[in-house]
Parts: sequence; C-alpha cells; structure tokens
Amino acid sequence: MQKMSKIYLALTTAICGLFCGCYYDGETECYDSREYLIVNILSATNIDSAMISINESQKCYLNEIRLYAKLESEDFFYDEGVNKNVTDIERCDSVEKCFFWKSAGCILGHSGKIDIDTNYISILLFDGSQEKIINIDKPFSGRNIINIIPESDTAEWFGYKENPIRPLFDVFDSPASSNRAGCYDGYCVATLPIVKEEFCYDLSN
Repeated sequence: MQKMSKIYLALTTAICGLFCGCYYDGETECYDSREYLIVNILSATNIDSAMISINESQKCYLNEIRLYAKLESEDFFYDEGVNKNVTDIERCDSVEKCFFWKSAGCILGHSGKIDIDTNYISILLFDGSQEKIINIDKPFSGRNIINIIPESDTAEWFGYKENPIRPLFDVFDSPASSNRAGCYDGYCVATLPIVKEEFCYDLSN
C-alpha cells in the first residue's frame, strides 16, 4: 500500500509539473499564480452574504463578512472582526462620526477551473431579503485581484491613493491606481495584479 502511494505521488507530481505548472519538493507543493484569481466584494453600506461563480463552474460561498471601521479623526480603517455592524463597536458610539467598509472575498484556483487567459465572473449578492445578480461580461486572466464595489461607493474608494485598510493586505493596495474594468448591474470592477509568483501548500500539516 505504501509502495502504491509513492508511485501515485510520483505520477501525480510528474503530471502536475507537465500540465499545471506546479512542483513538489516532498513537503511543499507550489502552483503558478496565473492559475488563480482573488475576487473581493467591498461595500460602504452592507453585505449579508454572496456567491461568486467563475466560468459557471467553480463557486465560492461568502458568509463571513469582515468589518473595517475608522473614526473621522483616524487615518485608516481597522479590522473589527467578522459579521459585525458599526453599532457593535464601542468606539463608534461616541459623538465623532464613524465610517466603515465591509468586505468578503476568496482565492479561487488550483483546481483546473481557472483559465490562465479567460475567466468570466458572476455574483449572487444577498442584502437582507434582496438578491442581486451581477454578471460581468468582461473576461479576466489569471494572476489578478478583482475588487467589486457598488457604483455609489466608487468615488470614495478610488479616492484613496494608498491602502486605507489596516492590517495591510494586497487586495486593498492603491485603489486610486487600480485598473478600472467597467461597471455592471450597478457594481464597478477594479483589478490589481497578484504580486506572488506562486501559491505554496505545506503538505506536512
């Protein structure tokens, strides 16, 4: 049985290296980031949950919505946790105005369903009892971060010259200089390149 496992692993690694652009060193398996997309939804109002679909096949279900908030006197939005509202934050109970962004996203790839050159994205967005379908008819290549923002929030989001979120995450880098990719069904799309050349997984865990 152990011998068969080793044979299977060797074959899998060889096939992976030939066709998937990955490599295996015994403890870590790595894949080219061109086989990945990071899709992130941002809103300055509300997100309850969402489902992201890539090429009508690979799906990502989002029900953990992260809240970032700041007081008017603060320079950055700070992580306040998952599935919270501004009313849950003690420091936002003061007379000073409190601003916030809600965000949810996922990394898609490493399954053969992300195309290096052409990927189509659709989103089913839930806000209370309302559902919103967002169909983006522009194709995206791999190795991209795709931020999706309500059209009503774009003036604020694209007004940030540097990352407005703390702690720092690549998905929120330089909104003002991100690539605009049009608006669809009331939501606008902005892209950034994925900086990492590859995604690696520790097989020892």
